[in-house]
Amino acid sequence: MRRARACDLSAIHAIMSDAEVMRFWSTPPHVDLSQTEAWLAGMIAADAAHESDEFVIEYDGVVIGKLGTWRPPELGFIISRHCWGRGFAKEALQAYIKHVKRRGSDELTADVDPRNAACLRLLEKCGFVETGRETATYVVNGRPCDSVYLQLDVQLYAEGEKRDETGT
Repeated sequence: MRRARACDLSAIHAIMSDAEVMRFWSTPPHVDLSQTEAWLAGMIAADAAHESDEFVIEYDGVVIGKLGTWRPPELGFIISRHCWGRGFAKEALQAYIKHVKRRGSDELTADVDPRNAACLRLLEKCGFVETGRETATYVVNGRPCDSVYLQLDVQLYAEGEKRDETGT
């Protein structure tokens, strides 16, 4: 993972314009490059301590997604379709949780469309627990979408990892 750069525009646009990848995102797919350019510029310019703390995910020198907090502690991530099911999101999420712990943060939260079973499974594997549900929290392309809210106690996650490493 690394901080985003302006040269990431075409790779990020390929991800954010893919309707299948954006199916459970809180906004519709990006329709043109200028929309992604504005989104990426905001990501680059944001203050990591208060506005967002986001990274691009790179594999073999190619940007395959992004992960981080927007309005900390709210976590969000998106991965290119050709990389689904290969463990990239889990690896990036585990690294990000360690980053958040080093920064002294106590929690991460997530707002997930309940139809996004893969995302829910990943978050649960990484220690997130459900804290609530609501209906019609977003309207995307004229269709209401629901939310599952999750939370991770970063300190408990870190202690669980220590136990896994020592076998106790």
